[in-house]
Amino acid sequence: MRLSPVRSASLTLLVLTLSAIGLLASVARAAAGDLPYRIIPGPYVKKETSATESPSSGRFTVRGLTVVVEHLEPEARAAFIRTLAPGGGDPFAPPPGQPESYHAFRVAFENDTAQDVTFQPGNVVLITGKRMQQFPIDLTDLYRNAERGGGDPQQAIDRLARLIFDTSTTIPSGRHLARLLMFGPLPERWKEIQLHFSFLQIGAETHTLSFTFHKQPLEG
Repeated sequence: MRLSPVRSASLTLLVLTLSAIGLLASVARAAAGDLPYRIIPGPYVKKETSATESPSSGRFTVRGLTVVVEHLEPEARAAFIRTLAPGGGDPFAPPPGQPESYHAFRVAFENDTAQDVTFQPGNVVLITGKRMQQFPIDLTDLYRNAERGGGDPQQAIDRLARLIFDTSTTIPSGRHLARLLMFGPLPERWKEIQLHFSFLQIGAETHTLSFTFHKQPLEG
């Protein structure tokens, strides 16, 4: 069927209008931080490389100790938890239809030094902006959450203790250890965050490490 010039022009105008509306909506969602994204290592830059070219984890080696930090999306978090507690589900998963309540970072220590390493998770801080900081969620926080949820707090703690870094932890010489550091929701608008380790002891030496992450949109 051949459209008249007037109808053809009207149809073209309608398509362009709908495209413009979609573009404006995408821009608005991006400004509000609603577009899908992943959190990857490195500082924020305006011209981002593609997702396939970006590393998934940050790595730092000092005195023979290698620390690897990776932000885990829900599926990756659940898969990692299954390696620590086979047969169990993800205790950090939200109820169906509810948004995620936590951000998970997998922290792995590879102690190839001749000395033991001591890690204090309470001295880790997630810097989310100017004067905005978060400390890791610990077992006390999770115990209270279990109480409010009507579950068995002690049973929850017994399981969660195997999954997260909570108290001072020793990684013996020659050993590797990986667990989760859990944080609450991030601010509505952010471009770059920093995971700062202010106390990492190798033998008698104390070291400080920082890992920078940024938001990489998955659309556009």
